[in-house]
Amino acid sequence: MTSITRSVQILINTNLQPAFDYVSDLTKHPEWSGGELKIEAVSSEPIQVGKEYVSKGEFAIQKERPNRLKVTEFEPPHKFGFVANDPTIGDVFHTFTFSEKENHVLITRAIRLNLNPFMAFGFALFVYPLTGNPSMKRAFRNLKARLENAD
Repeated sequence: MTSITRSVQILINTNLQPAFDYVSDLTKHPEWSGGELKIEAVSSEPIQVGKEYVSKGEFAIQKERPNRLKVTEFEPPHKFGFVANDPTIGDVFHTFTFSEKENHVLITRAIRLNLNPFMAFGFALFVYPLTGNPSMKRAFRNLKARLENAD
């Protein structure tokens, strides 16, 4: 298997804790991620490592594609991570890091997945440049708008 990691960053005019709180609430991701996405917590426990969610979203031409999500990192207000178990791709790890930069918050999102070499080649050459990267950048622009216009 080939491990692939891709990341995007954005500088947002907001405070660190509210940014972390908003992004670490997976049920809020549909508000800014784009596409058809629904995420629900499996239990009412607070956000912590191990908390699980179910999601249904768009993937290529498939609607309502199911995924199981699990929080893997929770270090307020600097790091949040989760793994999405996709029925075809397998585990996709998402890690968000937050740092203060001159009265702004720099948010970095890294996505890591393991693919067979053939799929990794296709992902690196076609999927990520044509759909993945534009989608991640669009989602971060939406996140920026949400956080900067909150309250």
